Amino acid sequence: MNFNLQEVTQNIISQIGFLILLIMVIRALVAYTREDWGQFWSGLTLGICCLVVVFFGPQLQTLARGLGSAIFN
Repeated sequence: MNFNLQEVTQNIISQIGFLILLIMVIRALVAYTREDWGQFWSGLTLGICCLVVVFFGPQLQTLARGLGSAIFN
Protein backbone atom coordinates (compact mmCIF):
# COMPACT_ATOMS: atom_id res chain seq x y z
CA MET A 1 0.00 0.00 0.00
CA ASN A 2 1.42 3.34 -1.09
CA PHE A 3 0.38 5.98 1.46
CA ASN A 4 1.89 9.43 0.99
CA LEU A 5 1.21 11.76 3.91
CA GLN A 6 2.46 14.81 1.99
CA GLU A 7 -0.21 14.42 -0.70
CA VAL A 8 -2.92 13.99 1.93
CA THR A 9 -1.71 17.13 3.70
CA GLN A 10 -1.68 19.12 0.46
CA ASN A 11 -5.21 17.98 -0.34
CA ILE A 12 -6.47 18.98 3.10
CA ILE A 13 -4.77 22.38 2.90
CA SER A 14 -6.24 22.96 -0.56
CA GLN A 15 -9.72 22.06 0.65
CA ILE A 16 -9.43 24.35 3.67
CA GLY A 17 -8.20 27.17 1.43
CA PHE A 18 -11.11 26.60 -0.94
CA LEU A 19 -13.59 26.77 1.96
CA ILE A 20 -12.04 30.02 3.15
CA LEU A 21 -12.27 31.32 -0.41
CA LEU A 22 -15.99 30.51 -0.54
CA ILE A 23 -16.63 32.10 2.86
CA MET A 24 -14.82 35.29 1.87
CA VAL A 25 -16.68 35.55 -1.45
CA ILE A 26 -20.02 35.10 0.33
CA ARG A 27 -19.05 37.71 2.92
CA ALA A 28 -18.01 40.09 0.11
CA LEU A 29 -21.35 39.59 -1.64
CA VAL A 30 -23.25 40.27 1.59
CA ALA A 31 -21.17 43.40 2.18
CA TYR A 32 -21.88 44.49 -1.41
CA THR A 33 -25.62 44.19 -0.88
CA ARG A 34 -25.33 46.20 2.35
CA GLU A 35 -23.05 48.71 0.58
CA ASP A 36 -20.34 48.28 3.20
CA TRP A 37 -17.46 49.04 0.85
CA GLY A 38 -14.60 48.56 3.32
CA GLN A 39 -15.68 45.05 4.21
CA PHE A 40 -16.46 44.32 0.56
CA TRP A 41 -12.96 45.20 -0.66
CA SER A 42 -11.22 43.47 2.24
CA GLY A 43 -13.29 40.31 1.74
CA LEU A 44 -12.73 40.34 -1.98
CA THR A 45 -8.98 40.87 -1.55
CA LEU A 46 -8.64 38.05 0.97
CA GLY A 47 -10.76 35.81 -1.26
CA ILE A 48 -8.47 36.47 -4.22
CA CYS A 49 -5.40 35.77 -2.06
CA CYS A 50 -6.94 32.44 -1.01
CA LEU A 51 -7.69 31.68 -4.65
CA VAL A 52 -4.05 32.25 -5.57
CA VAL A 53 -2.83 30.06 -2.70
CA VAL A 54 -5.26 27.25 -3.53
CA PHE A 55 -4.61 27.11 -7.26
CA PHE A 56 -0.92 28.01 -7.27
CA GLY A 57 0.13 26.44 -3.95
CA PRO A 58 2.79 24.03 -5.25
CA GLN A 59 4.31 26.72 -7.48
CA LEU A 60 4.39 29.18 -4.57
CA GLN A 61 6.02 26.55 -2.37
CA THR A 62 8.73 25.94 -4.99
CA LEU A 63 9.24 29.69 -5.38
CA ALA A 64 9.53 30.18 -1.60
CA ARG A 65 12.05 27.35 -1.30
CA GLY A 66 14.09 28.81 -4.16
CA LEU A 67 14.09 32.29 -2.61
CA GLY A 68 14.93 30.88 0.82
CA SER A 69 17.85 28.88 -0.47
CA ALA A 70 19.10 31.86 -2.48
CA ILE A 71 18.96 34.16 0.54
CA PHE A 72 20.21 31.84 3.27
CA ASN A 73 22.86 29.85 1.39
